[in-house]
Amino acid sequence: MADRTVTSPARTTKTPDDSRVALAHIMSDHDTNLYGTIHGGVMMKLIDDAAAAAAGRHADGPAVTVSVDRMTFLAPVRAGDLLSVEAALERAGRTSMTVGVRVTAERWNSSGPTTEVATGLLTFVAIDAEGTPRTVPTLDAALPDRA
Repeated sequence: MADRTVTSPARTTKTPDDSRVALAHIMSDHDTNLYGTIHGGVMMKLIDDAAAAAAGRHADGPAVTVSVDRMTFLAPVRAGDLLSVEAALERAGRTSMTVGVRVTAERWNSSGPTTEVATGLLTFVAIDAEGTPRTVPTLDAALPDRA
């Protein structure tokens, strides 16, 4: 099987929009805790999934979670809510990246209102096929975002 470590041509500079990821997931009774709300660990997994995808896009290959710098739960989520998880790079160092995540919820079968329910800030390190840290493109937040 071919090495799939790098998935696209490497660029030396990228914008936050180059890494932006959006996930959506309908929460079910299977996701609830003893209080009838969505278990925090379920939401944390979705946040980590979105952040990892954003970091991987920026790094043009695998990136692993190094730390969860901040995780804030702002409002309860219930079965039947549609969670939208958006992640994008906020900082890039030589091998590490900081990814910001925002989570909103709305009823799965209606068009609103939307409530911000959680935020997160996670740090990742890009790795090569042997698991060794590797350099990532610089982040230029001043470049215009793509529509």
